[in-house]
Amino acid sequence: MAARIPDLSLPAPEVAPALIGCVLACQGVRARIVETEAYQGEEDRACHASRGMTPRTRLLYQEPGTIYLYLVYGMHVLLNLVCDRPGTPAAVLIRAVEVIDGEALVRQRRNQPTCRPRLLANGPGKVCQALGLDLSSNASVLGRQECPLRLLAPTQPRAALASGPRVGVSYAGPGWADRPWRWWERGFPVLAQRVGG
Repeated sequence: MAARIPDLSLPAPEVAPALIGCVLACQGVRARIVETEAYQGEEDRACHASRGMTPRTRLLYQEPGTIYLYLVYGMHVLLNLVCDRPGTPAAVLIRAVEVIDGEALVRQRRNQPTCRPRLLANGPGKVCQALGLDLSSNASVLGRQECPLRLLAPTQPRAALASGPRVGVSYAGPGWADRPWRWWERGFPVLAQRVGG
């Protein structure tokens, strides 16, 4: 059976591991997703929607495939794909990708002429730089003309996955901070501690 794009209308903890191996195509670059994190519902203390809908978090309540981009530390844009049913706030953070086409362009965008290929986009702050995404694409929807990003089915057999707690969410408290809702391709040099693998 041919590989398929995951059903984004499912909850984030189901979508996040299923996205590993899928390909993102954007602005002259194609890259394989190798690490993700799930954020699910207002009850998830680590989710941006944990305090309900706000002007910033309203996108998390939109249709599956909505692009949710936000700035951290005043300089890094992070890429999230909204999932689950409209009205249920959920998203998957794309934490790392492996560039498979357009490496020269990524090196130029990231000013990394000598970086090892697998380290070009192995962290969430590097992903949008590699893909050429900025906040102007926030709220666009996969599959629509205005969206520069395309999600494609995997092009190679799925690798073994590892999982562990999400990164940088200690504020969420016990039960949420240690929830194993981060997945990565086993053996890939992801930036965070490789809990569980």
